[in-house]
Amino acid sequence: MKFEIGDKILLLHSKEEGTVVDIINADMVMVEVGKVTFPVYLDQIDFPYFHRFTSPKPAPQPQQRIQGYDIKPEKKKYEDNIRMSRGMFLSILPVFRLDAYEEHVQSLKFHLLNETSEAYRFNFQVWLKNSMEMEIRNEIQPFSNFYLSDLMFESLNDSPRLEFVFFPKEKNDKLASSFPKTWKPKAKQLFLQLSELQTRRDATLTQVLFEKYPEKSKDDKPYFDASSVGSMSAGSNMTTAQAAPEPPAQPKYELDLHIEQLVKEWKGLKNIEILAIQLNEFVHYLELAMAHHQHTMIVIHGVGKGKLKDEIHAILRDTPGVERFVNEYHPRYGYGATEIFFRH
Repeated sequence: MKFEIGDKILLLHSKEEGTVVDIINADMVMVEVGKVTFPVYLDQIDFPYFHRFTSPKPAPQPQQRIQGYDIKPEKKKYEDNIRMSRGMFLSILPVFRLDAYEEHVQSLKFHLLNETSEAYRFNFQVWLKNSMEMEIRNEIQPFSNFYLSDLMFESLNDSPRLEFVFFPKEKNDKLASSFPKTWKPKAKQLFLQLSELQTRRDATLTQVLFEKYPEKSKDDKPYFDASSVGSMSAGSNMTTAQAAPEPPAQPKYELDLHIEQLVKEWKGLKNIEILAIQLNEFVHYLELAMAHHQHTMIVIHGVGKGKLKDEIHAILRDTPGVERFVNEYHPRYGYGATEIFFRH
C-alpha cells in the first residue's frame, strides 16, 4: 500500500490537501479534507510535497500609491464563505473483493451526509425480511457526515429497507415536527448503478433523502403513525410517514456499552454491526456529557480483544473537550472501563 493512515495527500483534480484516515482496500482509502471525510481511489491522489515545491509562487503586485492617502484593500465579503445548502443524502460506498481475477461487491457502507446549515436528530433502522436488524439514534451536525452501518451485498435478496426519521435539533414552530424517509434498494437496479460507478471511476453513490426540510403543515401529527411506515406508491421507492420526536436523552455519568444493554435482539448481529452500535451510542453520550458540562464520565467497554476500547480511546484523543482519560484497574470494573475528564 502506497499510503498509510495519517499520510498527507493531494487531490489531483482540485489540488486540495487532506489526510488519509482509513484504508478501505488495495485500491481505495478514506481521506479527510477540511472537516469532510470521503473515499477516493489511489490514482486520484498523490503526496503533496512535489506539488508544493513546483507550484510557481505568485509575483508580488506593485503597490499603487494614491496621493494624499492609501486605499485599503476591500475585505472579502462574508457571504463568499457561506457554503451552499444542498440537502440530506445517503452515501453508499461499495467495498469490492477480488475473486478469481474479477472484482465483486462484497458489502455496502452507508454514511449520512448533511449538506445543510442546520443540525438534526435522527433515528435510523435497518430491516431485513420485515425484521429490524439494527437501530441508531443520534445527531448530525451541519456540513458533516455520519457513519451508519455496513450491509452485505447478498442481503439485497432479503428485501432490505433503510428507515430514517429526522427531527430539527433546534425548536422551530415553522418546520415539521418530524420527517421520515424509507429507502428500499432493489438488487438489479443497484447492481447496474454500481457497474456505471466503476466505469466512471467514482467512489460512491448518493440517494437524496431531502433537499429542504419541510415546513409544518396543517396535517402535522404529534404522534407516530405506524401504519404509514413502509407503504410505497407504485412509482417510487421513497416513502414518508409522521412521527413525534422522543424526549431528549439525558446525560449519563456511567455508560455501559455491553451490546445486551443496548439492543434486545443482538445475537444475530455481526461483530462490525455490534461495534458500530456501541460507538454510535458512545459518541452520542459523549456529546451529551460535554453539552451538559459534566466533569467526568465512566465508559464500561469490557476487556475482550480491546477493539472497542481502542476505538473509544482514538475518539477521545481527537475530541477537544476531553482533558484526559485513564484506563486503570478499578475495584468495580477491573480494566474494563475508561474514566473521562472533561475540559470546561
